[in-house]
Order: sequence, then C-alpha cells, then structure tokens
Amino acid sequence: MQTECSAGAYEFPASCGRRVVARFDGGRMSSDGGVILVKQVDDSLGFSRRFAACFRDERHPAFVEYRVEDLVRQRIMGLALGYEDLNDHDALRHDPVMGLVSGRLSGSRANCAALAGKSTLNRLERSGQQADRYCRIIADHEALATLFVTLFMDQHERAPARIVLDVDATDDRIHGHQEGRAFHGYYGHNCYLPLYVFCGDHLLSATLRTADRDPGKEALADIRRIVEQIRSRWPRVRILVRGDSGFARDSLMTWCEDNHVDFLFGLAGNTRLYDRIASLSAEVRDEAATTGRAARGFASFDWITKDSWTRRRRVVAKVEWRHGNRYHRFIVTTLPQGMSDPRHLYEQIYCARGDMENRIKECQMDLFSDRTSSHTIRANQLRLWFSAAAYVLLTALQRLALGQTSLETATCGTIRARLLKIATRVTLSVRRIVLSMPDMFPCQHEFALAHARLRRLRQAI
Repeated sequence: MQTECSAGAYEFPASCGRRVVARFDGGRMSSDGGVILVKQVDDSLGFSRRFAACFRDERHPAFVEYRVEDLVRQRIMGLALGYEDLNDHDALRHDPVMGLVSGRLSGSRANCAALAGKSTLNRLERSGQQADRYCRIIADHEALATLFVTLFMDQHERAPARIVLDVDATDDRIHGHQEGRAFHGYYGHNCYLPLYVFCGDHLLSATLRTADRDPGKEALADIRRIVEQIRSRWPRVRILVRGDSGFARDSLMTWCEDNHVDFLFGLAGNTRLYDRIASLSAEVRDEAATTGRAARGFASFDWITKDSWTRRRRVVAKVEWRHGNRYHRFIVTTLPQGMSDPRHLYEQIYCARGDMENRIKECQMDLFSDRTSSHTIRANQLRLWFSAAAYVLLTALQRLALGQTSLETATCGTIRARLLKIATRVTLSVRRIVLSMPDMFPCQHEFALAHARLRRLRQAI
C-alpha cells in the first residue's frame, strides 16, 4: 500500500503546548561541517593528490568535468563521513561542505553539479587493467600498494630504531557471486580473506585475497615488499614481524631469518610439544591445585618439526592451569634468550598484537572495508584501498590534532560522530565562505584545539 506523506512538512506530536513541524528548508546547510578538519590533514599530507597520482586518466580532456583528484577526494571524504554507498553521492554532490573540501562549489558547465554522481564514481571504482569504452581511468595497483608505506615513513621526522609490523587476516563475507568466491571452513561461509599489515595504528597494507589461499604463505609477498621499501629509506631500522599461528610458515620464517628480520609468531600445539613441557605442566597443575588459584609457568627451548621446518628455532611455551583445565600456548621467535625472558616475551610483546584486531574492526565497521560487492577482485581491491585511505586520514587527524583530548584514543567511528557530524550553515560572499556551526556543539574545545594544531602544522610546511 502506498504511504501518503508531505514533501514539505512533517507533523509530530505536540510538545509544550505547541505544534511540532519539521521541514527540510534550512537552505545551504550540511550535516558534516567538521570534515573541514579532515581537509586540513589531507592538504598537509597531500594524500588525495598522491593517491590520485596512482591513476592514469585516458579520458578526452575536452569532455572531462571532474578530475581524478576530485573523484578520489570525494570518495575518500564520503567514506570518512560514513557514506558507504555510491548512491549517497547523488545527494552529496550538492552538499556545500563536500564541495568546499573538494575545492568545487559549482560545476564548470551549466548542467553539471559541483561534484560527481554515483555513475561517475562507479566508473572510477571499476578501473580495469586497460581502458575500455566505459572505464577510461586506470588504477596502478603497485603504486597504490607502495603509497601507504611511503606515507607511513613520511610521518616520521627521523628513522625509528625499531618497528613492529603486525600482520593478520580477517574474513570479508561474500553474499553474491563475485570473482574469487570461495568457502572458508573456519569462518563457515563464502568470503574473501583480506590481509592487513599495521605498524601501531599506521596502516601499511590491505591486500584482498581469496579464501582458498593460505594467508600464511601469501603474506610473504607483502612482507617482502614492505620490508624492502622501508629499508630503502631506513637501512638500519630493526624490524619485528608479529602474527598468530597462521603465519608460522617455514617459507616466511626462513625469509625473515635470511634477511635479518625478527619474527614472533604463534605456534599451534601438538602432541610432541605437549610432551616436551609435560614436567612443567605437572608442576603448574600441582601449584594450582594447592593454592586453589590459576597458576602459570613459562619455558623456552629450541625446537624443530619432523618435516615442515628446515632449521631449529626458539619456541616459548606458556603453561597455565585454571579451574582444572589446561590452557597451553606456544610461540616461535628469532629473538634470542638474552633479549627477553619467556614471560615478558609472551605477555608483553606477543599479546600486544591483539590490539591490531581493533584496527581491523575500525576498518570494517567504521569505514566499510567489507563492502566488496563489485564483481571483479580488482574493483573490490580498489574499494578496500579507498576505505584504507579514509582510515589513514582519520587516524592522521587523531595523531596530529587530537592528542590529550577526549578523542585521543577514540575509534574512527567516534571521531566521526563527535567531531565531524556538525550541522553547518554555509554562507557564500564575494570574499568569504562562512561556516556557521551550533553554539551548543559539545566538542567545541576539541575542534578549536585541532584547528590550532593543524594551522601551526600547515604554517610549518
């Protein structure tokens, strides 16, 4: 049944003895005034410009209304603001604040809006390996992959003494018949298996992979590329690669050892390993039974598998008994015995890798990196990179401008909700663009502080 509604006014129950009527007649307003801060970060890093430089534009210049840089910035800013669907841009193309951050308040032609619509952006995302009739903007995937590492290094004034690269894979559920569709037994559904590499909260790599390929073996290509790129600028930096037991593959560990890269990986337990720590396990079990509390112990020893490893390696075991149950864990590492005792190595260094899972959740839940619904893997990889770009900008805003504020450790979604979603009236004059924001906005202090810090950063460049 068709629903009757008024396009001009919306009646609500009376309040305070008065009628309540809502209308969309506020004029040139936007709900995303805070994105002007993200634009400041983008301008300081030159990120959208550098991201757009990874595309080759084969369109005829006479018929081009929106440059590649305009399209890239519009898509990244839209994701940062929570607009995951390209359909949203048919309305956003008229948003005055979106036009402001894109540097386009009006189209250059009479029949064109300031920003691109969903069809134009879709052609950008469907970039193939070569130009065709419908898609004439070609993405250089190799250049895009290296850009994130370059940006990470650019944000350091000097080379750090040591960095930790966290690597992990996650599931990206597939609901259609996309290219590369495969069933994954652990997750129990058809999915992609994107592989992420982080250094702290810096995203260095986001590679879309199919679920029928072992991420532990596939990670070698990404780790090799990242390490070689980092050492080309920082030749003396010490690098530790950290991951769960899915990455304890002989090929990856051997490459790390041969290239002076430390690693710290989880190791799946088996009967031989449990037998190796049987005496320690018995001691810990007796302690737990005596005290009535959980007890744990640690051991370190050299180990080699029967046939899957080519050399002996250091293994650290955590032995724990709790409520009468055994909880034993193992890790394998190149870090020598004298550098770190087993307990510190497991509890302080290895367990810290769990924070990376929060970063992946931000990418998927706040920035929609799991919206890989295009048919081809190539197009879905580009979508993944757009989401990664939005993550880079928001975390850069946090790092550069939100330290020692209530948003210092906030997620990307919280930063968006509290700092970027500001109702804003836009007034244009010959000399100025005035953004009028609510005087009741609760994060005015954070906004003012971020503005001051970004202004100083821009002046220093």
